[in-house]
Amino acid sequence: MPTQLKTAIHNYLRAGNLAHGTRKEYLSTLRKWIRWGGGVPIEELTRQDIRGFLDWVHEQAVEKEETNPARTANKSRENLRAVMAWAWERDIVEVLPRFPQPRAHRRVAGRHYLTKAEINALYFATHTMKRPRAWDQSMPVGRYWRSALVMFFNYGLDTGTIWKSEPFH
Repeated sequence: MPTQLKTAIHNYLRAGNLAHGTRKEYLSTLRKWIRWGGGVPIEELTRQDIRGFLDWVHEQAVEKEETNPARTANKSRENLRAVMAWAWERDIVEVLPRFPQPRAHRRVAGRHYLTKAEINALYFATHTMKRPRAWDQSMPVGRYWRSALVMFFNYGLDTGTIWKSEPFH
């Protein structure tokens, strides 16, 4: 009996203990698949079907003017590939179809321009910062800089996102 992608994804999500955000990503890929019109059972999926779907996802992201459409298509590719591999391990699919190569995309998250030693040195230097002229706050200025360093390091924010210095921000 043919297995639809919807059934495979729901079974995949039930089988694993995935985080809430991850589950939402898989369901988002499923919604995109349904909007694309993917009525092909997973046993009959070909590389051309997958490429058509991923191209459509990319086109939709471009139309919505998302900041990184190639990453959106690659995320759908990763989700689809994981579900197909899971189905293959359970003998639902005889052979995994060849997946197209991922699209090149901007990798902006997680970049650190300073080493951990440099960040630590900068952090501890904020303890000895002198009070700027006309600084009338009760808290020392170094405490503000420390909180900014912690936030930027832990959450991966870059100044371009905050001050919108590039067109893609």
